[in-house]
Amino acid sequence: MSIALIGVAIVLTATLGGIVIVRRNSPQQPIQVKAVLFGLYFWGLVFLQLALFGLFLG
Repeated sequence: MSIALIGVAIVLTATLGGIVIVRRNSPQQPIQVKAVLFGLYFWGLVFLQLALFGLFLG
């Protein structure tokens, strides 16, 4: 797999995961709070996936 395809897969997975987590865990929150939580979940998922890919593919 090329590095670009792995990067696209990580970004797509983190985006979908962030959206799912925000919708499940904060249904009553204002949009601004949801946006901040999405950013935190997104980057958390990105770093987790990068660490896992680095461990298993590196």
